[in-house]
Amino acid sequence: MTTLLISVQMKMKKALLLLFSLVSLSCFASSDKPIAKVETGTLQGATEYNMNVFKNIPYAAPPVGDLRWRPPQPAASWSGTRDASQFGDTCPQPNLKNENKGLGLPGNEDCLKLNVFTPQKAGKDLPVMVWIHGGALQMDGARDPLYTPINLVKNGVIVVTFDYRLGSLGFFASKELVAEAKAKGEPVGNYGTMDQIAALKWVKRNIAAFGGNPNNVTIFGESAGARSVTWLMVSDAARGLFHRAIAESAQQSPIRGLTEKRLGLPPATEIADKYMATLGVKSLKEARSLPTQKLVLTATEQRAGEFGGSMVDGQILKGDPVPLFAAGQQAKVPFMIGTNSWDASLFAFNQPPLDALAKAFKEDPAVVNQLYSKIPEKCAVSADLMGDMLFRASTKFLADSMNGVAPGYAYYFDYLTKNIRPAYPGVPHAFEISYVFGSNAFANQAPKAPESSANRCARIENAIAENKKGGVWPEYMYPITDKNDPQDTALSEKMSASWAQFAKTGNPNVEGQANWPIYKLKDDVMRAFSPNAETIKGMLKERVDYQLLHLKKLYTPE
Repeated sequence: MTTLLISVQMKMKKALLLLFSLVSLSCFASSDKPIAKVETGTLQGATEYNMNVFKNIPYAAPPVGDLRWRPPQPAASWSGTRDASQFGDTCPQPNLKNENKGLGLPGNEDCLKLNVFTPQKAGKDLPVMVWIHGGALQMDGARDPLYTPINLVKNGVIVVTFDYRLGSLGFFASKELVAEAKAKGEPVGNYGTMDQIAALKWVKRNIAAFGGNPNNVTIFGESAGARSVTWLMVSDAARGLFHRAIAESAQQSPIRGLTEKRLGLPPATEIADKYMATLGVKSLKEARSLPTQKLVLTATEQRAGEFGGSMVDGQILKGDPVPLFAAGQQAKVPFMIGTNSWDASLFAFNQPPLDALAKAFKEDPAVVNQLYSKIPEKCAVSADLMGDMLFRASTKFLADSMNGVAPGYAYYFDYLTKNIRPAYPGVPHAFEISYVFGSNAFANQAPKAPESSANRCARIENAIAENKKGGVWPEYMYPITDKNDPQDTALSEKMSASWAQFAKTGNPNVEGQANWPIYKLKDDVMRAFSPNAETIKGMLKERVDYQLLHLKKLYTPE
C-alpha cells in the first residue's frame, strides 16, 4: 500500500512539474518583451531595431519640492513589474524650434531617468557606453531620436542614455542656497553634473542585470555633453565610475567661480541674483514654490545673463580641464577627443568683431588679420577664430596632455553628405552624431538635388537672423544626412565600429581602417573622417598653433 502511494505521489509530482513547465513556456512564448531586475524592482522592456530596450528607469528621486536644487537622492523601489517600453519626460527647458523638437516640452522635473539599449542576445560582461547629451546645458534630452544607438549596439556594446537637470534648475547657486548646502554638508550649484555622477553610480550597481560589465564603462558625449566628459575626467567625485572617455566637440572656455569673480567672469551667486530678480522672488523658499513653467527661461533671458552654467565649487568641479590636464590631474583612462571642421557654427549667432576678439584673447590684431585673411566666408571669420581656439586647439592640447597619463587619441570630422557638401564652409557642430550612433534615418534628410556653393554667407546670415528673431535653430544648422547614400552608410559603420572598439579595448583601431595613432603634438597626426582621406597631419597648423599659444592665457588670473 505504501509503495503504491509513493508511486502515485511521484506520478502526480511529475505531472505538476510538466504542467508548470508548459505554463511557464506558454507565458514566455506569449510575450517577447525582455525582463530585467534592478535594485529597485523588475522591468519589462521592448524590442526595437534589433535591440532590447529598457526606458524611463529612475536612477534618482524626482528633484521636486524641497529636493529642487539639492543633490540627487536615491530612487524609490516599486512593486510588481514596471513598464519600461516608453521614454519618460525630458527635463524642463525652453522650446528652441528645430533644435529640441519631439521632446514633449517644456518637460517635467521628474526626469532623472535613464534608458538601456542592449543586443538581443546580450550575454554577460559586455562593454558599456554611457551617453551624455549636449545642448549648452540648457536643452535636449535622452529621447532625441538621434541618440538611437543602432550601430553601436550592433557592434556588441550596451548603451545607456539619460536625462540630467538643465538650465537654472541644473546649475544654480544663490547666496541662500550656498549657505543651506554648507549647513547640510552638501555640494552646491552643479546639480546637472551631480545627476551625471548619480547615473554613473547607478550603472555601476545595476548594469550587470542587463549583461554589462560595470568595470568597463565608457562615458561619451557631444558639445556640452563632451565638456561634461572633460569635467568628469578631472572630478574627484567621478573617479572609478568610468574606464574610458570620448569627447566629441568639447568646447573649452573658463568656468566661473561660485562666490568669487574668476578669470573675468562674474560669480555664480551674482548670476543667481539676476535669475531671482527675473522670477520676481526674494527667497529660496519662494523659488522652490514656483511652478516649473515659471522657472524655464526664454532665449532672450538666457542671453541677458540669467543662466551662467557650471561653476567651480571645489567639490564636484575643482577647476578647468585645460590646466588640470596639463598638470596630469585627469583620470588615468584612455581618452578620445575630436572636432568637426566647422564647429565654429556654434558661435555664428554671437560673434564679436575680429579686433575685439583679438583683444579679448590677448592676441596681436595684425597677426590675427593676416592668419584669417584667406577665409573665403568673411561672415564666419570671427567664429572661426573662436573655433580654432576653443575646439581645434583644445582638441590637440587635451589629447597631447594624455601622454604619460593614459593613451590619448584625436580625430577630425570633415564629412558632409554629398548633396549639401558644396553649400557649407565645413561640417557644422553636431553633424557627426548620427554617424556615430547609426541613426542617419532620424536626422534631417538631404535635398534630392545638389546644393550650390554660391551664397554661403547669405545662408549663414539668414540663419543668424532667424535665430535672433524668434529663438529658432535653423534647420540649415541641424544634422543632415542621406539614409539612402551608401557612402553615408559606410562612414557610419566605420565610426560606430571605432567607437565600439575603443569602448571594448581603449584603442579605436579597427582592422581594415587606416591606422589611428596615439596623438602627439610634435607629430600632429589625427584620424580623419572625410571623403578624401583617413588621416590628417597638421590640421590648419598655422592658425591653430597660434591659438595654442594663447589657449593657456584664457586661464591666467587677471
